[in-house]
Amino acid sequence: MINKEEVIRIYDLAHLNLEEDRVDILAEKYTKVLDFAELIMEVDTTNVKPLEMIQEEKAVFREDIPEESLDREKALENAKDREYGYFRLKKVID
Repeated sequence: MINKEEVIRIYDLAHLNLEEDRVDILAEKYTKVLDFAELIMEVDTTNVKPLEMIQEEKAVFREDIPEESLDREKALENAKDREYGYFRLKKVID
């Protein structure tokens, strides 16, 4: 089950605004999704042959044309936090 603190942490990591009255609703929705995923993982597939789908489409690449880069100040103007001319991010993985 996803609790309120986890919902708030997810939104904080994504730098998204979260209204207080939506936290319980989102926790319930996330829990339903995770419960459904867990239910799917319990399906016995021991006698099911793997299905391979090979598409015969060709990847179409565009020509790589060098262009002038975005100005550093312009790129960083909406950064929540920056340091030494770069984006500064919180450590997410311990």
